[in-house]
Amino acid sequence: MSDSKRAVIHSDGPRVQHDAPKHPAVHEPQRYDGSTSVPSQHGTFDNSYAFTPPPVPSGSGDHAGATRVDTPSMTMFADNIDKLIKPTADAAAALKHISVAPGAFYHANQVRTKVNGPNADAGLKEQYIKVLADLGQGLGDLRDGIKQLAQKYTTVEEAGKMSAKDLQNAMQASKGDFTTLSNDAGGAGGGGK
Repeated sequence: MSDSKRAVIHSDGPRVQHDAPKHPAVHEPQRYDGSTSVPSQHGTFDNSYAFTPPPVPSGSGDHAGATRVDTPSMTMFADNIDKLIKPTADAAAALKHISVAPGAFYHANQVRTKVNGPNADAGLKEQYIKVLADLGQGLGDLRDGIKQLAQKYTTVEEAGKMSAKDLQNAMQASKGDFTTLSNDAGGAGGGGK
């Protein structure tokens, strides 16, 4: 039998069962027209802004238990973090133009208020815009801290002198950004000293 049908044995005899299509048709969103009917099928979201993860450096891992700092890997890490900043900013910019308009009845007004806020300047949408801005700021501060660290320790000898305090200081600025992100997302800022 083909992929789209198969024979199934039931207690009252064999029947042909049709499988659902593997890829549903892509649905184009449309503005609410005031109708009270809802179509029976739902579309799928097609992300035309797909993100390709950057390469990650790897090493031999055979250092006999010693900690080793690899400044080219630190630089690549900072460069990879930098590649995350633009998609974060793009997501926030795209979100600014979204407005939920589900209709003019009680539950629709509840949805609109939760998403857009009572005056279209708060709600989940604004909360996510803040979170994305915090994320972009935190990623930028993390990138800058790691780049400064990599510039400070350019040779293996210098890198051997790096302390945990140096690493902590390099990441300190981003810690506050990520605490703010957590708070803006509705959580409680994390601890740590």
